Amino acid sequence: MQWRAISSVIPGLSAPPYLLSDSDRGEVTHRAAGQGFEVRCIDTAGFHSERDASLAIGRELDFPSYFRGGWDGFFDLLSAEFQEKPRRLIVGLRNSDVLAGRDLRLFVNTSWHLQNATETVESDGGGDWQLEFFYWGAWRPAGD
Repeated sequence: MQWRAISSVIPGLSAPPYLLSDSDRGEVTHRAAGQGFEVRCIDTAGFHSERDASLAIGRELDFPSYFRGGWDGFFDLLSAEFQEKPRRLIVGLRNSDVLAGRDLRLFVNTSWHLQNATETVESDGGGDWQLEFFYWGAWRPAGD
């Protein structure tokens, strides 16, 4: 398994964070799965704090049951979990547009930590693992 630029899997992606339209979710998920990625989705409606976000995402990453949330603990477990179970994984965060509209600070901080998670997995994994995050929503085109 070799790390590959996600833009080669899903053409047309801009720089992270990857803000994707809900209407494209089925096609993008199918394409990613066809390229060897496991795709999981989580609803951001339950995110009311960074602890909520890190805990929910940790569960999608199969973190141990003793993980209780928080970004420090999240990063402590991240590399260990991927070393134990090398894989290509995309976590799609549904209703990200709703989260951004309700609590922009939480959306920005969460996406910042998740971009760091992607970079950590890429650098620690030496190309053998891959973790990406997609932000699904009804995003308005720039300029609207």
